[in-house]
Amino acid sequence: MMITILTIWYSSLFLASVPETAPKPASPSADIPWAPQKRLTWNDFAGEPAPENSHHALTSTNMEMKVKCEDNQLKFKVEAVFNPRESWTRNKNSAELLAHEQLHFDLTELHARQLRKRLSTLTNACQKGAADLNRYATQAFDNWHKEQDQYDKESRHGLDQEVQERWMASVEERFLQLEAFK
Repeated sequence: MMITILTIWYSSLFLASVPETAPKPASPSADIPWAPQKRLTWNDFAGEPAPENSHHALTSTNMEMKVKCEDNQLKFKVEAVFNPRESWTRNKNSAELLAHEQLHFDLTELHARQLRKRLSTLTNACQKGAADLNRYATQAFDNWHKEQDQYDKESRHGLDQEVQERWMASVEERFLQLEAFK
């Protein structure tokens, strides 16, 4: 049994300009896996905005899941990735906007950790079959999308700085709780 699930999260944001201080390397084309030492820069946003889209930025993150049974043991890989080709910005000067975008990527990693934890605790997953694994994956992806929407709604797409900071602290705390699943 081999299951591969890929879903994409898009986030569009509105924010005011603040000067950017990061250097400008060449635009990337390959997906960027989430890593604690790799923070997004505006140069990672290599896509072109659609002319009819009035947003300042759009972020595309993926949560990829691959599972297989090997010797009756469940083997899996769940990875959070940022897609530079589908991510873009019209505003490369806003540190606040970039922080909001980064947290969308961090939320993707958080939900990848939650899914890794869930898969690691399954018993007899190979005997139960793909239907159970698909159900767990669907629940994980639904929860991830709901939290992304909730984050945008509560933070007003990053415009409410106090709420944005609470979200950042919450995600950091939950990262620590799921440290074993990074």
